[in-house]
Amino acid sequence: MKILTQSMLLLMLFLLTACESDNEHFCARYQYVYNQLLEDDIPPYGEMKQQLMESLATPKKDKDQARFMLFVLEDWYSELKPGHEDSREFCMRIKRWEAYP
Repeated sequence: MKILTQSMLLLMLFLLTACESDNEHFCARYQYVYNQLLEDDIPPYGEMKQQLMESLATPKKDKDQARFMLFVLEDWYSELKPGHEDSREFCMRIKRWEAYP
């Protein structure tokens, strides 16, 4: 999970300069996190959710990052995205940023 967090931070820095709009930036972040969830060596859903919930409850933690990761984790777990569609395209098509808390 620590490697995922560090990788996500580096990618987010890169994407900040590469995206044209806030919505595109949101969906680029969404795609990155979603694609990480498709890897073979990830922890079980329950374990990841518990870690993210603990991060949200811990003072001085980056709550926005944990909240975002939890948001994408729930989409992944509920299989909201059609299997044939790219996660970024899906995010843009249904305007996932509108549902983000």
